[in-house]
Amino acid sequence: MIRQTFKDIKDYDVIIGCDTVVLFNNNIIGKPINVEDARATLHRLSGNVHEVYTGVTIIDNNQQCEQFVERTTVKFCQIPANVIEEYIASGEPFDRAGSYSIQGCGGMFVEKIDGCYYNVVGLPINRLVKALWKRIGLK
Repeated sequence: MIRQTFKDIKDYDVIIGCDTVVLFNNNIIGKPINVEDARATLHRLSGNVHEVYTGVTIIDNNQQCEQFVERTTVKFCQIPANVIEEYIASGEPFDRAGSYSIQGCGGMFVEKIDGCYYNVVGLPINRLVKALWKRIGLK
């Protein structure tokens, strides 16, 4: 499907696409749809461990496609209800998988991380760069 989408585009060297989701108790959590959804998500994640997955696709102008998924485990501290309310009021949880931004104020909830920090931000840059270097013959 990805090859078909970009097969008629000629003026590019590489196209990179990615998306990030949170997995908690075998449920995929994307971006919140409203305040109530953000609130419920943050209460669920509070004091618990969740996983962050980012799927990355690289396609070049020869229609060569490479895909990978990066996983990072994140442990949240217990978040007081009033802190969740203030965080939601800041607007930061919206347009963020899992209703938080690790690189912003949401980073205060993170007690422990196992894996790539930049994956939680939304782009596992080190793994992406290594894949791009491999494509051009760098080791």
